[in-house]
This record gives sequence, structure tokens and C-alpha cells, in this order.
Amino acid sequence: MIITILRASPALQLLLVLLLSCTSVLGQIGLYSVILNSPDTDAAVVVGDHIYRLFPSEKSSILLQVKAPSGMPYYYAKLRKGTTDIIDKERFVRAPLTRQWTFNEFYNRNWNTKDVQSFKSISGITERHHRAEDDQLHPVGEIATIHVMANPEDLKMIHDKFLDDYDIKANVTHISSTEVRHFTNCDFGISGRTSRYSTKLPYKIKIPKHGSSLNGFRKFKLRSTQNDPSYMREYLSIEAIRAVNQPATRASFVRVFLNQKAVGILLLVEKYDSTWLEKEFNPQKNASYSNGILYEGHGGLNDDVRSDLSYRGDNFEAYSDTTYEIAEKPKTGEENSYADLVKFTAFIRDQQLLQKTGDTEHIVSSVSEWEKWIDVEGFLANMAIEFFFGFCDGYTQNTNNYYLYKDPYQKRFVYIPWDFDYNLGNGPFDMEAILTGNYKQYGRLSDLPLTSAILGVPAYRELFERQLDLVATGMVDEKSSIPVIDSLADFLRDDIAWDQTLPHVRAGPNYLTGAIQAFFEGKIEDAAIGPYSMDYLRIPDYVIRLNKNIDFNVAIDGLTGHPSLLGVKEWFRLKAANYYARLAYIRPPEKAAGAHLN
Repeated sequence: MIITILRASPALQLLLVLLLSCTSVLGQIGLYSVILNSPDTDAAVVVGDHIYRLFPSEKSSILLQVKAPSGMPYYYAKLRKGTTDIIDKERFVRAPLTRQWTFNEFYNRNWNTKDVQSFKSISGITERHHRAEDDQLHPVGEIATIHVMANPEDLKMIHDKFLDDYDIKANVTHISSTEVRHFTNCDFGISGRTSRYSTKLPYKIKIPKHGSSLNGFRKFKLRSTQNDPSYMREYLSIEAIRAVNQPATRASFVRVFLNQKAVGILLLVEKYDSTWLEKEFNPQKNASYSNGILYEGHGGLNDDVRSDLSYRGDNFEAYSDTTYEIAEKPKTGEENSYADLVKFTAFIRDQQLLQKTGDTEHIVSSVSEWEKWIDVEGFLANMAIEFFFGFCDGYTQNTNNYYLYKDPYQKRFVYIPWDFDYNLGNGPFDMEAILTGNYKQYGRLSDLPLTSAILGVPAYRELFERQLDLVATGMVDEKSSIPVIDSLADFLRDDIAWDQTLPHVRAGPNYLTGAIQAFFEGKIEDAAIGPYSMDYLRIPDYVIRLNKNIDFNVAIDGLTGHPSLLGVKEWFRLKAANYYARLAYIRPPEKAAGAHLN
């Protein structure tokens, strides 16, 4: 061929070179992949001026693929069934494919990954857990897709009976930008307590034990974020706990599809079980890790019977029949024993009695005894986040949504928080009360058994106040919080706009019809007593605005016009200002140095 070109005239040589160049470019074939759920149309990728029909992949009917020439700009389009007539196309043109495959792209989304800022780690708070890798489960800077495929009648059944705990069998495909993970014979159902009253429902997924997994994790929750028009409160709260180096679920946003129905954007979190405990608390990465017992606190039956860690005597039934639960049995030892919990509450009671004596010497020396029972520094770091993030459904406000794990390595309890939707000024609460800058006035932090007993020890009170300073300056202050919020808003904006165009899986007014049905069916949660900061006069406003479309920017910036909702930035600004205005209890700056108690 080269000899032929050299013998040809200059004009013919140029023509042959151009033809060879075109042949070389068009000869390169790449795999195009797009997530597109449009059962009433066909789909194609348009490369240059040529249309190449897309076909469902082996693992998911909404992941469409085709091999086509690369090296030219392209876009995805919807076609009229059985034709090549374009009836819809992406609003932009994508850059030429320069390798053998595209990312698993999402229709009408002009990015696959973005840089997303998060809270910086607070170096002054000790990390004592050993989180395993989770890049498959929570890919950084991207929104993965979860496609659940199940018998349509089974899906209809769990949605019709949304107040009941039914599991059905389903195949689940997790699609990130670079990986497709397919799981068969999974358990799938509706999760949550009062959150299942919503018309956009939360779900749960359980991958079979002897099947595959995502970084070893097998049980997940899909949180609907339905009561939060900013969509970001739970995620920010989880990232805050991570920033103070404490064990808790991680979270990532996912696009969820049930068969051929788009549900919208939900928050993927991990369920606390034996697998999770092994991934979180296994410093030796030992394959034969034996987890300890995991207790869960469930709010209260009434103001006198709460999971507040008060001592109720030595009878286990006083704990098991009320507001506590064994969430995970230990691998070894007595499976259904409340002995460790009872002994811990008795110890707390004894410390409260000691402090009432005013015996300063023994109170000061009690630090060594406390450290045998619980990771105090970690617990106080969690309380600092509860205070600054306005947890209205956690320990200090509702004695709810927390776990105590008996770590077999530390041989003491570790506090683990859960469920973060009623945070950052969201819900029918007394906003002025939860916005206080004085921790002594926040909820019942000053008189609940565990917090009051710990803060009754001078060294721990000083430790807590140092932690508050660290969190205020490193996370809550505007210079730290606003860039994180802005970055996350940019990351979510396109998908929230998409989510808000989708019909919910249940019809009717949001929350109201579900709550009414639960009442008449006698399925109101037993331990659903309201938080200490509950403002019952704001409940009507809360229900009204759950059925309104609150603008995304307003939900973030503030001045929402609803007493049951502050903007996310508005919360941080007000909370920081109140904190800095009420520092009478803080020591002089030179004594506030140092990060934690040795």
C-alpha cells in the first residue's frame, strides 16, 4: 500500500491518505453503554450522523449497549418503536470516545463523576474502629443506579400492604460508572417505621449469604429522603459522624428503578448486622471474626418508659419487653441475654449516686471505671454532632435510633447512631429550642442517665467542651460548612430535578393517608412517643409542606415560609451564631488546647 501511494500523483497521494485516515478512525469500535428506562420507545446512540440501535444488556434491561465506531462526537436518543425516527435526544453532545468503552452513562446527564467536598476529619478525636473498603458500594463522586427486577404481582403486593413487613424475591443490579454487579434471589421489601407512611417509600435489600456482595456488605436500606426537600440532611449527618472518626453507616445517592418504573433518587445506607460489624470492627481483618452483642434503643412507650439507659432492676424482661432490642446476637456466649445492658445501666445508676454525694476525689477517679464500660470519647463525639446537627430523633432528644455494641476487642460498649432524617431543622419541632447554642439547654442532654453521669465527671465535661470547639470551627462554622453544602447541591441538582418529575409508587396525599391507615389498622409504632422538642402546633404545617413542592434552592438557603423547615445553610448559620454567643461555660483559650483525654 505504501509503495502504491508513493508511485501515485501528489493529488492522489493526498486523497489516499485521507481515505486511510477515515478508515482508521471508523475502524475503531467501542462499546457504548447508557442507562435508559423507556419501554415505550427504542433507543440508539448517534455517532456522527449514523444511528446505532441500543439493546438491553445481559444483566439489566435498562442498561442499553451497542458496539459502534468511536472517535466522533455522539449522543443518545429515543426512537419511535420499530423505526429510526428520533423523538427525543440528549440536550448536549458528548466528547468522542477515545478508548474501547464508555462509562455506564445515564441518559441526559452530561457527567459521570464529580468532585464532591465533604467535611474534613477532626484530627483531635480518636478513631478506634477499622472501616473496611467500600468503593464498590459507595463509589466516590458518582450516583450509581440500582435496578430491582421482581414479579410485578409481588411488587404490587408489598406496595398495597406497605404497613406490613413482607419480603419478596428479586434480582438486583448495582450499576456504577465502571462496574455492573448482578445479584440473584435477593430479599426485597419496604423498610422503616413512620417513613413508610410516605408515598415515596423506603426499601431494604438483602443479598444471599453465600452469594456475592458489595465490598462484603450484604444488607442495605434505601432511604427515601421524602420529608427533606434538600435531600441532603441524612447524608450530611452521616458524613459528620465520619468526620469525627466514629463508626456508623456510610451513605451514597442512587437512582432506583423497580422493573420498568423509575422510583427516583434515594440514599443507600448499610444495615447494622454481623457482616457490618465485621467490616467495621475487625482490626486484624480476621476471617473468623466473632462479633459481640448489639443492643438497639427504640425511643419510648411513654415519658416514664424510654430507652434512656436508666436502671430498671435486674429482671431482663423490664428491658426486652419495653424499648430495647437485641439487634444482633453475639457469635459466642449467651444469645438472648440482656445481662451486659443491665450491668451497664446499673453502673450508670451507681455513678449518678456517687456524684450526688459530692465525693470529689472518687468522682475524679471514676474515669478509669468509665473507660472499662464504654468508649466515652466516642460517645461524646456523637453527642457533639447531635447537638450541632439538631438530632431530633436520637438519644438526647428522643432516646431513639442508637445502638450499643459490645466490641470484643475493646471489651466495652461503643455507641453507634442511626436514622438521620429529622436533623438540621427538619420536622414539627421547637426550632428555637434545638437551635440553642448552650449544650446544657439542649434536649435532655443534661439530665438523661448516660449524658448527665458522664458530664458529671470534670475531665469528661472538659473533654466534651473541647470537642464542641473542634466541631464548631472545623465543621459548623460557615467557612467549613457552606462549601460542603454548595458542592453537594451542585452534585445533586440534575437528579433532584429528575426525581421531582416522577410519580410516587403510592397515590394520595403524602404521609397523611399512610398515617391514617396505620391508625385504623392498629399499626402505629408502639415506641413512637414524640421527642422532647416536639411542637404539636407545627404538625399541621409539617404535613402541609410534605405535600408541597419546596424549591431546591430555598430548601438549602432558607426562609422556606414553613415553621417546620429551616434551610440547610440557614441552620448552620443560626446554630454557629448561637454557639459563639453562649460560651460562658468554656475555659480560657489557652486551656482549650489539646484534642482528647489521654
